[in-house]
Amino acid sequence: MEEEHNFQNENEEEESKLDSEQEVKQGMDEQLCEHDEAMMESDDEIQSEDDFEITREESEEEVDSSHKKGWSYSEKREIRKRRRIAKELEFLLLEKDLEVKKIREELKECRRRMETLKKERDKVEKDIDEQQTANNIAALFRLRTQHRRLCEELREEEDIYAKIDLILQENERDFFQVELEQAKLLKLHEEHKKDEEEYEIYEAKQRLETKEAAILQAEQRIKKTAIKKKPVNDLKDRELEHKKAVENAKKYNQKAMQFLKESMARVRQEQTEKELKIREDLDKRMQSVLSLKKNIAFDQENQRAIQLKMKARAARERQKEKEKEKGIKVLESGFAQQFMIHQKHQQEVDKRKQEFAEQQKILKADIMAKILREESNMERKRQVSSILFAEKSKMQDNVSGPWKPKKKLQEFLKKTYEKDYLAVNEPKGYRSASPESDEETATGQNLDHQMQDNDEEDESLNRPEFSGLWVYDQKPCKDEPINKHLITGASKMEQAIFERQLERQRNGIMKKQVAAGHEFKGCPFYSKPGVVHFENFDVGKTYKKRVTLINASYGITYCKLIDISDHMKDFIEIEFKPPGPVSAGMSCEMTVIFKPMQNADLEGEIMFRTQTGPFTVPLKCTTKKCDLSVDRTFVDFGPHVVGETSTQSITLTNRGAQGSLFEFLQMDFTSSASRESKGELTTSASQKKNQDLFEIDVPVSNEIKIGQVSKDTIEPFSSIKLPMIFLPTVPGIAHAKFELVFAYGAYRNIAIEVQAEAIDVPVWVSNPNIDLKICMYDRLYQDGIRVHNRDSIAHQVKFVVSKELKNHLEFLPKSGYIQAHSSLSFQLKFVPRQSLPEDARIYFYQENLVLEAPMHIWVANQIRLIPFTVHAVVTSSDIQIHQKTIDFGPCSVYETVLTTVQLTNKSILSQEFGFVDVPEYVDVQPNHGFGVLLPLETLNLDIMFKAKQAREYNFELICKSEINRNFKISCKAIGVLPPLHLSHSVVHFAATALNDMATVTLYVVNSHTSRNEFTHPVPRIGTGEIALVGPTTFEFIVPESSSLTIVPAVGTVKPGQKKKKTPSKRDLKERSPSASGQSVREVISPFKPPDPSDIAVDSVEYNAALGSLLRSFKGDFHSFAIPCFIMDGVATSHKKEGPLPYSIHNTLYLEVNCPTVNPPLVLVLCNKQNVVHFGEHAVGQRVLKKVMVQNISQDDLEMKSTVLDPGGSFQLLSCLKALQPGEFHNLVFSFIPTESKMFYESMEISTAKANLSLILKGYGVDPVVTCSVEKVLDMGYVLANQKRTVTFQLQNATRLNVMFDVKLKSLSYTKHRDQQKLPPFLTSNEIPDDLVGTQNYGGQSVFSVSPIKGCIEAMQTQEFEVTFSPDHEGFSYSDVMHVELFDKVSHSIQLKGAAREHLMFIEGGDPIDVSVESLSILPSYEQVDVTDVHRPLKSVLLTLKSSKSDNKYSTALREFQVGCIRSTQLAGKKSVEFVIDYPQAVQVKGFTIEPARGIVEAGNTKTVSVTWTPPAGHDALQIISATVKMAIKGDITEHYQIILMAMVIVT
Repeated sequence: MEEEHNFQNENEEEESKLDSEQEVKQGMDEQLCEHDEAMMESDDEIQSEDDFEITREESEEEVDSSHKKGWSYSEKREIRKRRRIAKELEFLLLEKDLEVKKIREELKECRRRMETLKKERDKVEKDIDEQQTANNIAALFRLRTQHRRLCEELREEEDIYAKIDLILQENERDFFQVELEQAKLLKLHEEHKKDEEEYEIYEAKQRLETKEAAILQAEQRIKKTAIKKKPVNDLKDRELEHKKAVENAKKYNQKAMQFLKESMARVRQEQTEKELKIREDLDKRMQSVLSLKKNIAFDQENQRAIQLKMKARAARERQKEKEKEKGIKVLESGFAQQFMIHQKHQQEVDKRKQEFAEQQKILKADIMAKILREESNMERKRQVSSILFAEKSKMQDNVSGPWKPKKKLQEFLKKTYEKDYLAVNEPKGYRSASPESDEETATGQNLDHQMQDNDEEDESLNRPEFSGLWVYDQKPCKDEPINKHLITGASKMEQAIFERQLERQRNGIMKKQVAAGHEFKGCPFYSKPGVVHFENFDVGKTYKKRVTLINASYGITYCKLIDISDHMKDFIEIEFKPPGPVSAGMSCEMTVIFKPMQNADLEGEIMFRTQTGPFTVPLKCTTKKCDLSVDRTFVDFGPHVVGETSTQSITLTNRGAQGSLFEFLQMDFTSSASRESKGELTTSASQKKNQDLFEIDVPVSNEIKIGQVSKDTIEPFSSIKLPMIFLPTVPGIAHAKFELVFAYGAYRNIAIEVQAEAIDVPVWVSNPNIDLKICMYDRLYQDGIRVHNRDSIAHQVKFVVSKELKNHLEFLPKSGYIQAHSSLSFQLKFVPRQSLPEDARIYFYQENLVLEAPMHIWVANQIRLIPFTVHAVVTSSDIQIHQKTIDFGPCSVYETVLTTVQLTNKSILSQEFGFVDVPEYVDVQPNHGFGVLLPLETLNLDIMFKAKQAREYNFELICKSEINRNFKISCKAIGVLPPLHLSHSVVHFAATALNDMATVTLYVVNSHTSRNEFTHPVPRIGTGEIALVGPTTFEFIVPESSSLTIVPAVGTVKPGQKKKKTPSKRDLKERSPSASGQSVREVISPFKPPDPSDIAVDSVEYNAALGSLLRSFKGDFHSFAIPCFIMDGVATSHKKEGPLPYSIHNTLYLEVNCPTVNPPLVLVLCNKQNVVHFGEHAVGQRVLKKVMVQNISQDDLEMKSTVLDPGGSFQLLSCLKALQPGEFHNLVFSFIPTESKMFYESMEISTAKANLSLILKGYGVDPVVTCSVEKVLDMGYVLANQKRTVTFQLQNATRLNVMFDVKLKSLSYTKHRDQQKLPPFLTSNEIPDDLVGTQNYGGQSVFSVSPIKGCIEAMQTQEFEVTFSPDHEGFSYSDVMHVELFDKVSHSIQLKGAAREHLMFIEGGDPIDVSVESLSILPSYEQVDVTDVHRPLKSVLLTLKSSKSDNKYSTALREFQVGCIRSTQLAGKKSVEFVIDYPQAVQVKGFTIEPARGIVEAGNTKTVSVTWTPPAGHDALQIISATVKMAIKGDITEHYQIILMAMVIVT
């Protein structure tokens, strides 16, 4: 319940935090929205100003609200509202996500607690069953109570789980709703962005069109004025001015466009900056949410820590309860007295601890009170006596340097507490206090007060009252503290007066003491002890000494404490009460309290004054020091035999109170034997001192060494033994010098000298290293060892062999006696077994196969063993055969099967080998299977097997080494006799030139006519079934990399017959560059050859290089093995696709040898296959190509060629002639493709030595050009004397460049001849042949096209501009445009257009007028007032047809359009308004017109629909007609009559 309450409190706190954060976010969002509104309003103002500057006339036009007006205020407000809602939803989504995750974690934790409670409940139930079985009522009652409690907790957790689950579902539902709303708003936001982009694009287009129209209008105006008013001579100047005006207009237009782009870019940049700012705000808010999450996690960690503390406290309480129970058990067991004593002792210890803590508090309070009291005293002294402080400042100046409290304190702490000071950087204060005692005490305790602030360092408790008091090298003052420095700055007379007054005062105080006529001279008081000495003190502790002062004068005197040395005032306190008059011989006491604050020696004195004069008591404080010494500084080992070890030690004693770290170093070593053999070996002590004392680790190779203790710490008032070892290895006298070095200069270094003598052993070996050279495993090797005795008595010796080498090494005899001054020989037997590497791992080096076995000879009555070493290189004698088993498989009797085996010599010695007892059908090469293997050499041997008959073979090949070791190879094979055989197994071609062909003939023979195996060998596989007698099919498989062909490659041979085969060889020069096989010498050249992958195969460089290689070709030779597969039966019986079911065991092999030579005739610029490629060309286009040949032989060549197809596309235009050596000749070929396909034809040029084949290749392509316009291009309505330009595209879909030519039929040569024909409306043809209609009066073509000629690149598009410029009103402008490709018409497009003199036009209805103007009258160019002219009524005919079906009439519908032409020249009205007079009589007849009136904007059309529904009782055979008047008002008003004719069509 407590956890649930805490959890609810946490939730409430988090909700309050989230609410406050949400309020802050909402305020920020509102500020952002206001900022966005202000920015949008400023953007609207900027945009409106730009629009006003670019186009001023657009403000007068009425445009569509969806495309031509800006955003209204309500729309902007709606957009801002959406943005604000989107931001709120985004933040709300983050909050919901965080809440859902948090609730899920709580749900998971609740589930975990439920599982834990269930496990505990199950465990308690098991315990209840066990206790119930044991009939333990007390435990059963306790377990049932626990079970009841667990059930209640589990039920509560289940309720909490259900509540949290409901909360989680609600939050997830809210989360999904927020996501859905955000998705809707995002969709609306994207649509709004699209609308803004479309609006910007539309405005830019409008401005461009306005400028273009203005330019066109200016051009027309200039042309009209030039024609009407100005003479012809000034036309050129005006045209130039016109061009300049056009260029200026274009420049202004470009500037306007540039300004528009810059303004748009600026607006976009501002928008991006706003978005970036919004994103940064979102990131900051996300960071705040994350920090809130971290704080929540931190609070949870704190709660866990509190819970752990509560658990620890409960554990301690349980421990106390257990101790109480234990005490009760102890009382019950009879040990009550011991328990009571223990408990009483424990209570006393607790009471002492409590008293000590209280005492510490009191001491702290006393120290603080004393410090405050001292500060107040010092403040009072400053106010009373400023002269004293002036003197102190002078005294401070006399000191060597200013006092730095922090630095002094750091040095003090570093010296006193080295380890602790390194771990703690901040200074600590040390204070102590102790009660008074009669003897010297050290009861202080360290009170560490760590400073919490760097600002409080200046107010440290360790700072002295006056600067300079810690500088203890200042001389103490023996007189009054006031001296002549107190009147510094006064005149000499004032100083003299002051000195006289001071002397008079002294004479008044001090009096001479005379007794019995003797004047007392000397020290009036003697102290006991004579020197107050505090030895071996510790910083932070308090020490006391009681001093007795004895009156040594002749009479009664007084004693007054004056002062102590200045540098000791901070550490020494004097407790001295003036005793009054002291008689002679009497004494008084004082107590000296020493509180050390730094680890340094102090010396001073306590100053007293008596009537007879002053005296002092010496005061001395010394730190802990080391007092080190050794028991001896010279060590003599005496004589010892070489190899024996002797040890002696010295004792290092510390009589001081401070321990020290020391190191025992060897500084010098000399030996008489080493001087003779190797020279003097010394180690410089100066080099060692330059290094760190505790980092020196220089190994010294000598006979006198330091024992185990070389670096250690000696404790105060203790001693330690330092061993030294003498291990002689060479006879002679050895001297060594050692030195004890102490850390941080704690004590001076102590030097120690050592002397020893080494005596040689009496028994020795003449050859201590026995080398057995290279040995093989399992072979015996012997050698002799001679042992000598130089002593005068006999010695018993015995060879000691390690257990690892007992199975491999043996000495004979094993032991013996050597007489005095004699020698004895022993025999060594070495038989290395295969287990030597495993048995003697420590002596045998597997990497280099070296055995280095140390041996020893034991000598009686001698400690040292005589060493000697046995060396040997042990190698294997194996010859490894990589293939232990060889299976040759089925082998034909017509072939030899070869396999390669590898022999490896595993020994590092050379070995001879040979194959013995080889069968007659097996051959081993080279050298018939005999040879020598060098060390570790691998040799390849070819084993060839040739079956003699069809049977199974099993045999072994034996390889014998020179040491008579056998290595066997098991072999098996199956002999096969195929049913077919070849007349020649090997074919040798004659020398053939490159690109030439050679032919030979061979036969496939079927000699199997009988299955009687007793009369002749029959075809079979091993001992298998005999082949059937009958037709047999074969197939040759030629390698793809070869230039061989076999004709026929597949065939069937009947029994007793043979079939002819013609293999041919054609050498292609694609193998020639790498087929020479000759070595090429490297030539160092600065030229860097190109990368072969960068050279195109069809490039000129590649062909030139190929020709050069052909000329330098010296010949080549290739050999191929072609398999011939055999199958029983006829090949046609196998109907399945793929290879035939051949028997692989009956395969025959044909060996073909192909020599290649240099060709006599080559192409100069040749390629791989001598292909003359014409490429792709249009159908009917003629292309010529030259091919150059050269005679590169040494003889004349007469050329002949085969005949090309006379009706083909290729022709040879040049003749052939004889060529001399090195002469060139050009062959000219022509190519004319007749259709769209690939053309291929071969031609062979033959000479006496070789033939040269040429391949002629080319492609015919029909140009595929598509047009974006189909048949008719309608230019629409244009005002007379104005222009309209429309574009269309031609796309080249082929890989060829296409030449085009555009022609207008109105500009053709047959134009005048075609005009003599009758017009189409007078002929009987419904479709007119001539599509050229009305033209301009001035003689110029009404349509113009640009460009008219050019080339369309491969897979590219060409754009054309068609301009319609009528000079008078007309409705039948038309022309025909022909697009010719390669002089052939590819596309014909009819150009149509209409022109009016006024804005309005009507389009639609049935045709009434003719399509030509052959009978019209040309209007005059004089200016006529159009308002005074009476305009005739124009008619529009609409025929409506209704159908009748099942006595029901359908509604007929016709439409026509009313349009308004866009023009920039007319400054008046830019829209057209029409009104249709729609009488009741027309409605009665069933006609309906919608709409009856309307307004058409410039550049648009409006559709008017006319419907007719036959009225009731209408006669189906009757035609109904009606007329409706329509008025169109634009720049003028025109009247039309709409003639409606309706009829019924019966179906």
